[in-house]
Formats: sequence, C-alpha cells, structure tokens
Amino acid sequence: MARQFLLLSLMLFSLSAVPPAHAAAYHFVTFQFPPHEYQDEEGEARGAAVETVRAIIGRLGHSVTIEVLPWTRALKMVRTGRADAIFTAYRNAEREKFLDYSSEVLIDQEVYLYRRAGSGFDFDGTLESIRNRRVGIVSTISYGQVFASYRPFVRLDKANQLAHNVEKLLKGRIDLFPSNRYVAEYTLAEMGLSGQVERLPRMVESVPSYIAFTRERDLRALRHQFDAELVDMKESGEYARILSEHGLTW
Repeated sequence: MARQFLLLSLMLFSLSAVPPAHAAAYHFVTFQFPPHEYQDEEGEARGAAVETVRAIIGRLGHSVTIEVLPWTRALKMVRTGRADAIFTAYRNAEREKFLDYSSEVLIDQEVYLYRRAGSGFDFDGTLESIRNRRVGIVSTISYGQVFASYRPFVRLDKANQLAHNVEKLLKGRIDLFPSNRYVAEYTLAEMGLSGQVERLPRMVESVPSYIAFTRERDLRALRHQFDAELVDMKESGEYARILSEHGLTW
C-alpha cells in the first residue's frame, strides 16, 4: 500500500510540475486600409481591426507585432511563413491553399458605388444600370463576387490607391468607383472632398473578411482560441465599442 501511495504521489507531482503554456510572440501583417487598418505618422499600426486583433492576442497572454505593408508583399510573407497571420482577408479557394482562415468574421466589408455629386449616375442593383460605365478600381483590392461578375461588362480603369480614383472621378475620367463604405468616407474626409463625391444608396455586397494564419506552421490552436475570444468580444459589447470608436457600426 505504501508503495502504491508513493507511486501515486510521484505521478501527481509530475503532472503538477508540467509548466503552463508559454506566452508567444507573433508577427502579423496587414495593409493600408483606413479606418480598419493603417500606419500612422509615427509608423504604428492603428485602426479598428488592428485594435481588435491586439486585444484578442493580449487576452490570450501573447504579444504581437503588426506590420502595415503593400497587400501583395503582405500576402507573400504569410504564404512563405515569414509572417504568422494576415488581416483583413477575403476568403477564396486559391488563398485557402496557404492560409488557414478563422471561422468568425473579423470585419464585414460593405461595398458601395460612388459617383461625382450631382452627376446623375445611378445603380439599382442590376448590371444593366452600370453596363459600359467607366469604373475605377484599385488593382490590389477585391470587391466581392457580385462586383466581380460585373467586371467583364464595364470599362475598368485601374489605379494604385483609392485617392487616385477620387481624383479621376472629379476630373471626369471615370463615372463610378466601388469601395468599402468606411474606407471611402475616411479617404474623402482626409482629402476634404466629402461634399463632392456621393455614395449611391444601393449596396453592391457585404463581404466578410477574416484573419488568416499561415499554413507553414501548425497554428490551429491559436486560430481556435482567436475565434473563441472574438465571439466573446462580440457578445460582451467590446467589439462594438472598438468599431464605434473608429467610426464604424456593427
């Protein structure tokens, strides 16, 4: 009996001596897409999505550095494993080959069309209302499946950033441009042009975007934990508070 008690004591000691999971330091990447994510004048990552991600990683007891990069470079870094995760990313079959997406939506992207104020162009939710129109897009941005179905039937004009499309619109070089609602309104306010460009009332599509983890390492546990914390933040009202502070609604 004494021997059995000793063996049991040793087993319990060995179990209690297993150290807890260590805090980890992660490297995430994102891109310039204010007010969701952007780099401020001091080079620090800011925005509603950035604050949400930082809060979740902090809750999990880890630390994270968030780097704001051009989208193509950011995507390459997470594909090759030089970054642990990327946000905010649309889900598609090609990216799923190298990205492990969260289940919970990080940010819903509300895509609208914009016109020069008083120009008379309209959008009723059908292709026919914009067929053959000159439409400015940002070459590295996806606008969802609905707009993708319109692309062959409109005259696309590509730019490197949204501000360039705003300038083209006001010069009459394009008729419309699509954009995330909050990104467009943030950009127009920064340019001092809010009164000269107007959002058409009919939404093109609401596209969910996510955080996605590299498949070069096994980060499934982190992904599961991230999802659980994000759900908790939404239920507690913390998520809505963060979005509201950055001018977004949920």
